[in-house]
Amino acid sequence: MKRNSLDKARESLRLQQVYNVFLRYGFDVLFDRWETIGNFRRSMQSWIWQIPRNDLEAVPLPTKMRMMIEELGPTYVKMGQIVSSQASVIPPEWAVELEKLQSNVPPFPSDQVREIIIEELKAPPEELYATFEPNPFAAASTAQVHRATLHDGTPVVVKVQRPYIRTEMKSDIGIMQNAARVVTARSEYVRSIDLVGMLDQFGSSVLSELDYTVEAYNTMRLTKGLESIPGIHMPRIYLPLSTSKVKTEDFVKGVKINNVEAIEAAGLDRDTLALTFTRAILKQLLIDGFFHADPHPGNVLVSLQTGEVTFIDCGMIGELDVQQRINLIQLLIAIEQMDIPSMGQLLREMSVPFVDHPDDAGFFHDFERLMGRLAMSGGDFGQIVSSATNLLSEHGLRLNPNLTMAIKALMQMSTIGDALYPKPGLMTKAIEMLKEMAIQAVTADKVIAEGRKQILSVGRELFKRIPNLTDATTKWLDQYQKGRFEVTLDTSQLSKEVDRVSGLGSQVIAAIIFVGILVGSAITLVGIAALKPEGSWGTIMAQLAIVGYVVAMVGGLLMIFRLFWRWFRGRGANGN
Repeated sequence: MKRNSLDKARESLRLQQVYNVFLRYGFDVLFDRWETIGNFRRSMQSWIWQIPRNDLEAVPLPTKMRMMIEELGPTYVKMGQIVSSQASVIPPEWAVELEKLQSNVPPFPSDQVREIIIEELKAPPEELYATFEPNPFAAASTAQVHRATLHDGTPVVVKVQRPYIRTEMKSDIGIMQNAARVVTARSEYVRSIDLVGMLDQFGSSVLSELDYTVEAYNTMRLTKGLESIPGIHMPRIYLPLSTSKVKTEDFVKGVKINNVEAIEAAGLDRDTLALTFTRAILKQLLIDGFFHADPHPGNVLVSLQTGEVTFIDCGMIGELDVQQRINLIQLLIAIEQMDIPSMGQLLREMSVPFVDHPDDAGFFHDFERLMGRLAMSGGDFGQIVSSATNLLSEHGLRLNPNLTMAIKALMQMSTIGDALYPKPGLMTKAIEMLKEMAIQAVTADKVIAEGRKQILSVGRELFKRIPNLTDATTKWLDQYQKGRFEVTLDTSQLSKEVDRVSGLGSQVIAAIIFVGILVGSAITLVGIAALKPEGSWGTIMAQLAIVGYVVAMVGGLLMIFRLFWRWFRGRGANGN
């Protein structure tokens, strides 16, 4: 995530706020850790503020952490929601408190809601809707929802983004990333779990959720993919009344899918709901490859009147290619059959290292021991998958972001399925449904449609190249009419050979010059000795001949020495 100077300044101010909240709650937890100090503190509070002593009992630690997260703001609330969805790996009392983050978030004032709607939709809500409730129907970490009615009487909800939420979340993410880099530089364990990479993934994901046009597209695409499954409903998005910060969609009335008491009181079949929800998740993940990446109970509602299951809040979406889907299908089958070697091999193939030298042998050894213990103790799907992914991280391996979201969606599917369908055999039924859907996906019509798609793709590519072929043909005809052709030769591979020939030629020329000087000097000396000329001219000629002879001999000896030296060093005579 890129940050400019203004972002860094905001991060500094936000860091002071975060530090103050941590410090306040930290002292509170520290005082309550020692019973004597905690009792003295509450007695003083009761005396100073005139509050009854019974009203100042110590608040449980999970409750304090939930209150601190809410005070820290939406970014931390979002992280708490992600943690709360992993109920199988956190203590029950923590899971209960963190689940409250999915609904118990303070709203922002209605006058700000009105201002945002006017700014985004260019009209006040009383003109855009027949009715609009100023008090929010629900408040989430990044937005709040208001009930309204269209002019044709259709009940809808209007999702309005919190003001300045993008700026605040960017600052929070920047603070987290800076802290992660500092800790990573000092801790081998933090480096091993790749905390920086996880926060980068988290940051890009939560910021993309703030664009409601993306969420609208996701909802419409999921609607098309799930329309073939009976009992599944997706809300309609009203695009003329939606922007990047405001979204209008059908009002969905229902309860969370894990509200077993309400579902039983309404007389709905829990088994049917569990199988319908499981089929919808498998269809998204393993058939379509486009899936709701955050199907926690707050985002999956059940109508107590019709029994329909509705997915809402489609901001976080994952996508899987064909090979990833095949690997996941094989992994599910291996888990259902408890084929431990195949599980380990598939997880290794699906993962990538984030350290220089991942310990593959150690991973397979530890994996078989861990899975063997879980198999003997009857570990459920969530425990198996969570333990396996943690083991990957311990050995320097991780799944890519989309596979990580897919695994989490499968874990949430398992958690919700177990709540509705507590008896064994749900995973076996899931595998049977998956095989059935796979067969339905490979029908003759779909094969023909896919073949037609590929033919059209090839045709489009060919059509793109037609102008180039036309230009090339025209140039060829022009050259033909002129009686000549231009041929382009790639001589890049000849450069080394040319250099070698050039070096050899230089040596040959130098050798010829030295031989010429040597022979000429010898002839001159022989002629002088035979003719014996008198006077100074003869003396000068004799001296020049001797000098030339000596120079030629020295130069020749140096060349010979240079050649022998290069050959002795294993290089060619041309210096290469």
